Amino acid sequence: MKQNNTISVIMPVYNEAGCIEKTLRHVIGFCSLYSNYEFIIVNDGSTDKTQEILTKVLGNVCKYNISCVSYSPNQGKGYAVKTGVNFANGDYICYLDSDLAYSLDNLIILADKLENMDIVIGSRNQAKNNQKVSLIRKIAGKSFNYLSRIILNLPFTDMQAGIKGFKKDVAKNLFKHQFTSGFSFDVELIYLAWKWGYSIGEIPVVVLDTHINKKSKVNLFKDSLKMLLNLFQIQYNYRIGKYE
Repeated sequence: MKQNNTISVIMPVYNEAGCIEKTLRHVIGFCSLYSNYEFIIVNDGSTDKTQEILTKVLGNVCKYNISCVSYSPNQGKGYAVKTGVNFANGDYICYLDSDLAYSLDNLIILADKLENMDIVIGSRNQAKNNQKVSLIRKIAGKSFNYLSRIILNLPFTDMQAGIKGFKKDVAKNLFKHQFTSGFSFDVELIYLAWKWGYSIGEIPVVVLDTHINKKSKVNLFKDSLKMLLNLFQIQYNYRIGKYE
């Protein structure tokens, strides 16, 4: 990666009081090594002590490029990332799950690959991983990705790993046209990028052992149904020219 490239990393946060302080410590350590990174923490209407922890920890950190955006009420992960993109000014704009399901070191690999790609997405299917994930979560994830490929005619086998990166102008353009505010926003962005001819690369990512047993905020039945309906909505929006 060129030394003068700057990278903005957006981390959406919702009710992560149990792990956000540990995440911030990792981020601070990362920024102490890589001064060309900025982190934008987006507090998506948390109702626990997340905001209190963010204020306490970040209030004592001035020399690193770490900022926080907060609003209420909760609007969804897609809305949170889109909000962060509006504040991002890096040559590359990435987003990463705030519970650090994936190592921060992946950001360096992501940025390297963005030199030759418009978009780079993390793929769990390209790495040996998820061996300990519960069977029902594994089936739900693979089923949604399968349906995404069939309904939207996309070639990617993992579109929902919480780590992706974009060249700045590509990110600004895609998120400007984003309508989906929930968990399906990743697929909407990839669908638009694919339709509009942007180059899309993949990197293998491994879910960290510390994350595997974490209780998911996703309601497998309710959210899966909503995400399925979103796929048809995305397809319909494109057909009627809503993204133009």
